[in-house]
Amino acid sequence: MTRFILAPIIAFALPVLLAMLGLSNALGAHIWWDKTSILIGAPIGLLAAFLLTLVWPNKVKTTLLWILFLIGAFALAKYGQTTFANSYGDDQLAGKLWYFGWIATGAGAAGAIYSALRA
Repeated sequence: MTRFILAPIIAFALPVLLAMLGLSNALGAHIWWDKTSILIGAPIGLLAAFLLTLVWPNKVKTTLLWILFLIGAFALAKYGQTTFANSYGDDQLAGKLWYFGWIATGAGAAGAIYSALRA
C-alpha cells in the first residue's frame, strides 16, 4: 500500500528537488525559468504516467517509453538552446523549443520515475 502512495510523491519530489539544487540550470535551462519549467512539467508527467498505466499496464515497456520521451525532450531542449544562442536571441521558435523542451524534460523525468517505482 505504501508503494501506491510513495511512488507519486517521489516521482514529483525528486525532479523538483534536483531542479531546486540547480541540476536543470547546470544542464542548460535558463536561469529565469529553470525551476518553474520543472514545476510545470513534473505534475503533467505524473498525471500522464498514471493515465498511461491504466491503459497500458506493462511496467517495463512504459518505463522504457518514458525514458525515450525524456531523452527526446532533453534533446529538443538542447537543440532549442543552441539554436537560440547562435541566433543571438532572435529566433523565437528556438526559444520556445528551449522552454517547452525543459517542461517536457520535467514531465519525462516524473513519468519515468513513476513508471519505474509503481507496483
